Amino acid sequence: MQLMIIANPFSGGGNGKKQFDKLVNYCLKNNITFSTYLTQYSGEIFEIIPRIIQNLSSEQKMIIIGGDGTLNEAISSLIAFKQEIPVAYLPAGTGNDFAREMKFTHDIATFIKHLQNETVKQLEIISYHEKLSHKKGIAINSLGFGIDAAICQLNNFQSKSQKKRFGLNKLSYLTPIIDAFKHHQEFQASIQIDDKPVQIADKNLLVGLFNHSYFGGGIQFVPTAKQNSHHFEVVVTRDVTTKVILKAFPFILWNKQHFEQFPNHLMKQTATKACIKIKQPILMQTDGEVTSFEAVDLEAKLITYPIYLT
Repeated sequence: MQLMIIANPFSGGGNGKKQFDKLVNYCLKNNITFSTYLTQYSGEIFEIIPRIIQNLSSEQKMIIIGGDGTLNEAISSLIAFKQEIPVAYLPAGTGNDFAREMKFTHDIATFIKHLQNETVKQLEIISYHEKLSHKKGIAINSLGFGIDAAICQLNNFQSKSQKKRFGLNKLSYLTPIIDAFKHHQEFQASIQIDDKPVQIADKNLLVGLFNHSYFGGGIQFVPTAKQNSHHFEVVVTRDVTTKVILKAFPFILWNKQHFEQFPNHLMKQTATKACIKIKQPILMQTDGEVTSFEAVDLEAKLITYPIYLT
């Protein structure tokens, strides 16, 4: 077995470099042939993928080390270059929600053992096209407009040393939620789910597409959403006050009954495709990475990509 290792050494406050070093040491001790690429900045994977696939042999397995954003960048790049090369993912991010959903291992020896089994699964992911900006991409975990993007932006500003020291846990999200809410602007959205009539949702705090239940380092925000269920969940959070957030947060963290307890504020529907239009400047997050738009005309659907079950 030969490995092609692409690693983001900065992910997870330096955890990416630790996992990379552990994997390299394991390969050296066990006579596993490997080559490596360490990324230095966001977007570099898109630049190195053409060089990698040009020289990739059929015996080599592509390994991605980093957080959910790193995995998104790798698969997005491969799709953009019309590739279906299976990837293996060694989680080394801050939240690791995708690995949690898929029950992927963090242990190097177990990772290699699973990789040797060569079990490949077609992973369902959300593909989107924002027509006004011509931006295309994917969401492995979720895609959202509004407060979830603001929360991601605030967490991305958090110092790496603080993340490394304290990690990311469920309660750590309460402060950025409150901070994001203090500065939020409600927005109106036009939403079409599958081929149903267009819905107009106003006073929105969040409009999001969720491919599995986890968001924010282990919070099961949409408990009914499951990876590879042949659909995703369209979630709308609207007309929310600080009092509602504080009342709902314990339900979100522990008993997972927030949609049932707050039906006037939290709504969800299943979909295989969706269209979202927003006529004002807004932030969007995809797998924790944030983009700003002046307005939105977005189409989303499910596609598949091969991944090793590790």
